[in-house]
Amino acid sequence: MFKIRQAELNDVKSIVNIWVQGWLYAYKNILSKEFLEKKTNQEAIDKKTNKFSEAINSCKNSDSIFLVMTDKDKVIGYVEGGIPESKESNEDKELYNLYIDTEYIGKGIGKQLFKAFAEEIKKQGAKIFGLMCFTDNKSMDFYKKMGGKITITRPSSEKWESKLGSFLAFNVDEVLSK
Repeated sequence: MFKIRQAELNDVKSIVNIWVQGWLYAYKNILSKEFLEKKTNQEAIDKKTNKFSEAINSCKNSDSIFLVMTDKDKVIGYVEGGIPESKESNEDKELYNLYIDTEYIGKGIGKQLFKAFAEEIKKQGAKIFGLMCFTDNKSMDFYKKMGGKITITRPSSEKWESKLGSFLAFNVDEVLSK
């Protein structure tokens, strides 16, 4: 049985594992092998572990959101977001991360987490949110089906191998109607 709940510190190891799987799965045809290896090595994992722990702790005292989906007691996906970080964002909120255990892709987990994020930010008064995505990412189809409208397309920085990225904006009520 699938359940969505607030992320807890004891979820961090599972969240990081899903993040690594997600990077290797989603970006294998977008980013170079060397880049992916660097972004998913032990040093990167340690940094992400600290970052996710801090993010989960900060959710208690902020408008940030960090939700996980579980199958029984196993974390199978997560969504994280909050105050817009992208320079392109004029939206109320920004979705930073949405990753799913690769064994669960295609089972509606992404849609449920996406809508749960929209529900949470609506409670905070948000009407519009956005996210940044590599233009070549297969997830673009999903985001468009969820009502995403591309507002900006530009090359990413050299930090991301200058790959083309798109910023998408979403109407919260439209997402919740899907």
